[in-house]
Amino acid sequence: MNPTDPFIKKLLGPLDQYPEAIKKEVISLSLKMTSLNFVATFIKAEEGPIVRTYYYEPSPASNLSIILAREEDLALTLAVESIMVQRELGYITIAVPRKDRQVIKFDECLYNLMLHAREMELPILMGKNTKGEDIYVDLYDQPHLLIGGATGSGKSVFTSQLIASLAIRRAPQEMELILVDTKQLDLVLFQRLPHVQRVVTNIHDLRDQLEELISHVRLRTTLMSGYARNLREYNSNLLTHAFSNSKSSTLPYKILIVDEFADVIMSDREWLNTLPKKERPESIETLLQRLAQISRAAGIHIILATQRPSVKILSGDAKTNFPARIAFKLPSMQDSRVVLDENGAEKLLGKGDYLYRIAGSDTIKRAHSAFVTMKDIQLILDQHEMLRQQFQLTS
Repeated sequence: MNPTDPFIKKLLGPLDQYPEAIKKEVISLSLKMTSLNFVATFIKAEEGPIVRTYYYEPSPASNLSIILAREEDLALTLAVESIMVQRELGYITIAVPRKDRQVIKFDECLYNLMLHAREMELPILMGKNTKGEDIYVDLYDQPHLLIGGATGSGKSVFTSQLIASLAIRRAPQEMELILVDTKQLDLVLFQRLPHVQRVVTNIHDLRDQLEELISHVRLRTTLMSGYARNLREYNSNLLTHAFSNSKSSTLPYKILIVDEFADVIMSDREWLNTLPKKERPESIETLLQRLAQISRAAGIHIILATQRPSVKILSGDAKTNFPARIAFKLPSMQDSRVVLDENGAEKLLGKGDYLYRIAGSDTIKRAHSAFVTMKDIQLILDQHEMLRQQFQLTS
């Protein structure tokens, strides 16, 4: 097939306005799709820091399943490691990795967070979307987050930017972090942060911590009963003297972050199996599920991260309490479905490239995490208070 053929030329649409690199990829894609009997007209291209996204309008007679099943062929045509085809309303998008992939700078993203996340209660820096726009999510609205990603996918770096963004939004007396890192590799880097109430490094201390958090939920629910529906209202009413419980003080948000969740659960199960059934305490899995079900209004939030998502670890009932999901690159479609309930994470590029779904939305979107260096982590540890004050000033 020839790109100068009148039929093909019509399918290329407004191609002349784009740079040569985009023209070559659009022509290659259009010719390949046409050879597969999938006829679609090029609509536009969007250049992002990691991928280029091409928008096509399929003809009414085109069968979408054809192109979805031939992603590998399209990637081979463009000589790239992978592409991702997604269906949108009235068109399809084809995301193609850039050969000159850019680095998403953490300090720039953090500065933009301070400018644009003013109204968020617990803002999480998410990085940039495929267009290169900064994106943020309020953990308060989620209220719990599940993160999956293989080694080297960017999961640990994302967790670092998550902790950093929370720490510059809230003072230590407003927000407490409880970090669970049984491998003592990643989260322990933040143990000097004054927001960190505790670093848990074994399953027995974690069980005690979960029981303590469940007790906190009950206590807070009692305190709020008749005064407020949730922690934000309770603290706001106290500060404005909206109710006469003058001896009370505002309560901090508590955020439990568990790294390598699958390893934690497997270790706990192995230990429980060494005990007679009558002597076994409640499992960590059960305690986490109970906490997730009741903790939202009390201002206690959970973030679980795992390298090895599995239905044996993350059952449907357990995931129900985690409406916000993030999947970095995973080894297989099955792993992707465990986290997102859909395929796709197996096609990601790694190094911070991820798919996500947030509470209240059925749409899975793609984004890219910022690159957090040890120097960036050191900056947060040493200057979090100065950064938090700057955040307050921009608000």
